[in-house]
Amino acid sequence: MNQALQGTLKQPLSFQGKGLHTGKHSQITIHPADADMGIVFRRTDRAGKNTQIQAHWKNVKQLPLCTCISSPNKVHIRTIEHLMAAFYACGIDNALIDVKGSEIPILDGSASEFVAGIKQVGIKYQEATRRIFRITKKLEIKEKNREIIVEPADTLNINITVLISDIGARHWSGNVTPEHFANEISPARTFGHLKDGLLAQLTRFTRTPICLGANTNTAVVIGKDGKILNKEGLRNPDEMVNHRLLDLVGDLMLVGGHIQGKITSLGPVHRLTHQLLKKAFDEQAIVEG
Repeated sequence: MNQALQGTLKQPLSFQGKGLHTGKHSQITIHPADADMGIVFRRTDRAGKNTQIQAHWKNVKQLPLCTCISSPNKVHIRTIEHLMAAFYACGIDNALIDVKGSEIPILDGSASEFVAGIKQVGIKYQEATRRIFRITKKLEIKEKNREIIVEPADTLNINITVLISDIGARHWSGNVTPEHFANEISPARTFGHLKDGLLAQLTRFTRTPICLGANTNTAVVIGKDGKILNKEGLRNPDEMVNHRLLDLVGDLMLVGGHIQGKITSLGPVHRLTHQLLKKAFDEQAIVEG
């Protein structure tokens, strides 16, 4: 992979399947895009203007257990984080994603099918330098027993701790490179606990459905006393912490490029990463170049 130049796909690539949270079928087609366009999503099932949404932290709409982006007229696309992580893994800086539906297909719950598809169609390097955003000072966001801290570093270095009920703490630490991410991290699946025999539920306040499309084909399902209910078990012992790393890197792509900095997180969740990005830009703790 050329780390210095921007990249796009050589030809269009399509996926289809159910959404993790809505449980509804959706289709996406990823198109090549010009240099400096960035990652843009377009709802093809919604008529009218403003159906294009830049994948950027300014366009985040807070929904539970996912990353959602929204246009000014409230057209939204949910659960983009796994696809964004695949773009990081493959060096895709510019793409136009047509989406028929309100959610990106969950596929097997990881980013590996997206990564494999992108590699199969090929990556085209463009005559433009990749956008790099450097952290210039230490910042932190805390929320009860969760926190995320960012500070200057010459690489993307991540140290995360995930606390999983009935299983315990899991840790991951190191430099995150696209090649390692594609090979070791992208196969990690999303996971969840059964509650009264169900994964799906309605959130308490907004009545927004979550996990309607979650099952052992689309996620790691955790039962009583931490038992993994998937017949094949875990793909590796670190699969669950690897998936939290996958989510985090996908969310970091919302800066509009690649971040250089050290990130330490206890109990990483989407909303804290979104808050951290906003704070970094508001306090001029991040610079491009």
